[in-house]
Amino acid sequence: MGIVKQLITTSGPLLAYMSAVPLLRMVPFLTRSAPPLLDGPVQTTVDFPAVQPPAEPYHWPRSHVLSGNPVQTATYIYTSPDALFAAGIWTCEIGKFRIDFGRAEFIQILEGVVIVTDADGASKTYRAGDAFVTPKGFSGTWDVIEPIKKHFTWYGSGE
Repeated sequence: MGIVKQLITTSGPLLAYMSAVPLLRMVPFLTRSAPPLLDGPVQTTVDFPAVQPPAEPYHWPRSHVLSGNPVQTATYIYTSPDALFAAGIWTCEIGKFRIDFGRAEFIQILEGVVIVTDADGASKTYRAGDAFVTPKGFSGTWDVIEPIKKHFTWYGSGE
């Protein structure tokens, strides 16, 4: 009886360790090599510049501007070959405007403060360092309290 108790007592931690460590790593001759690189043209990463390249300012349609003068710029850093994905830098001056998102967008606020209010009236304030996603179909307002600069990525056809 003492031997059985000793086996049960010592085998518990050993079994727990063995289940936590993949068996393939415990036996060196069973290790696998890394998968081959993908075939096709060489692709490189695309870096965001430290300073935004010059961009032409543009205005929201007057019908969408609720207050201020929210002049904007957009610099596209990357656009996919099928034009369904893009990433860039966007700026906007102080003002409030109505906005409807025709595609999903990830936003990282780099500078400034904005209050985003949805069609139901729920609002959130975003500041430098905050990140969020605006889903396709979002309708509401952006109230830019301090000039905004953001990194963005969007996906979709924009219909």
